[in-house]
Amino acid sequence: MRTTFRLGFVVALIPVLYVGSAVIYFPAVLWHRYHPPGETALMEIRGREARAEGRDWDPRYEWVPITRISPHLGRAVLAGEDSRFYEHHGFDIEQIREAWEASRRGARLRGASTITQQTARNLYLSPSRNILRKSREALLAAWMELWLPKDRILELYLNIVELGPGLFGAEAAARAYFGRSAGGLTPDQAALLAATLPAPLARNPGSPSPGLYRRQWLILARMDRWYGDRPRIAREDQAPAGEERPSAAEVPGSAGAGGETGASPPDTRAAEPIDLPAVLETPVPVPEPPAQEPATPQPAPDTTRG
Repeated sequence: MRTTFRLGFVVALIPVLYVGSAVIYFPAVLWHRYHPPGETALMEIRGREARAEGRDWDPRYEWVPITRISPHLGRAVLAGEDSRFYEHHGFDIEQIREAWEASRRGARLRGASTITQQTARNLYLSPSRNILRKSREALLAAWMELWLPKDRILELYLNIVELGPGLFGAEAAARAYFGRSAGGLTPDQAALLAATLPAPLARNPGSPSPGLYRRQWLILARMDRWYGDRPRIAREDQAPAGEERPSAAEVPGSAGAGGETGASPPDTRAAEPIDLPAVLETPVPVPEPPAQEPATPQPAPDTTRG
């Protein structure tokens, strides 16, 4: 009887929390529909961590409109993190189901957070794994999907996502790792950046490990298969030293693709290219500054998404 009462109380509380979250977060979400963020919650947390450890904190973050970010990066992020982004409403039920079934088979539980959820977490919350944070993230994701266009959510994500120690957003990462603007990223470079997710503090595009190259290939294979990107590496028979190209069974979307732990999760999409919004279709020419020697941020302890 007591258990039933508690369950009923929790169920009755859900609408109250939902409406309450709208009142609390509506001003911030509405503001970010039209204005770029300043310091995000994750930037503030990383700054506190650095100061607590006695490290200098000089984050690099520069907002650029999505029209000045290479469409290759948008496609790489969709291929690696959330291939159904333009189809779902903040939650990829199919991915959640696949992750749950994989965990029941004994595989390591992997995250199934969508780009919307990750944006809500990076912008307003924290990387903690407690149930309260996850509940707030779910509510925020629902409101962001209701109040923001999909292109705006992706624009926010590409500009604030953590891509290395002290590096936030596509522009900062592109200049640090490749000495060029975000608008000039090639498919190979875009896939390498996307391959660092969801552990950008442990995976370093400035000094890629064999595992990072392998994940890059998986993303490149998806980009080629779904979006028609033709990156150099995806067409070469030779791999970087010490590496072999993924077999057909390891390429997501291919027959026999499996759920290899640590790689991109399998996806059941068809082989034909997927329709994309205009912002991800045609690259906009971006003038490049004189070549610079790219910096190589050092990896920090692994921090994965929830």
